[in-house]
Amino acid sequence: MTTVTRRRLSLVSVRVRRGTARPDTPIMLRHTAAGATIEYDPERARLEAATMLTRVRLRMEGYTLGEILLEDHDPQLTALYLACSRLHLDVEHTRGPRITEPVIVNREGDWSYLVPQRWDVADALQRLPAAFAAARPDIAREVERLEEAKATTQGTIDQAIDMTASLILQTGNVRGVYDDLVRLLDRADLPAAKSGS
Repeated sequence: MTTVTRRRLSLVSVRVRRGTARPDTPIMLRHTAAGATIEYDPERARLEAATMLTRVRLRMEGYTLGEILLEDHDPQLTALYLACSRLHLDVEHTRGPRITEPVIVNREGDWSYLVPQRWDVADALQRLPAAFAAARPDIAREVERLEEAKATTQGTIDQAIDMTASLILQTGNVRGVYDDLVRLLDRADLPAAKSGS
């Protein structure tokens, strides 16, 4: 199975804003390959539903949600959604008695950060790294290693490192991602670099 696919490489930033959408549609999505905007009616749709549905819709159209940028929302909530989206996590506010503290769960291949309904958002954001390391220890270690690598390369290959981390987060297959990237870089049909470039 190849881990490097066009969909996984097609990351889209999504801006989310409150609005009235349309009478027949509580959530409106407009997107291009460069980015997307969601407008949702908070009277008829919850924020987490809007972002989860957007992730699914983009996937169906051949894209991957890369990051969520909330506009005109609480700053702590904005930071939580951004951090979770970069880890390819949905955010869900739970009401049931079984979830007593923030935790990350896997539901048929989709990962979610479950936060109890009245939990302090700033605290949930602070707990995210530990929750992620507990739920996906091997992936967390590799992502941390890649972040450390970025610090040593002085920005020269940040985009490649970010893409590698994204592929690992999406697939959960560290070795498979590296094997596929090496295979792609070793392909004989890639154009040769010109001298002096």
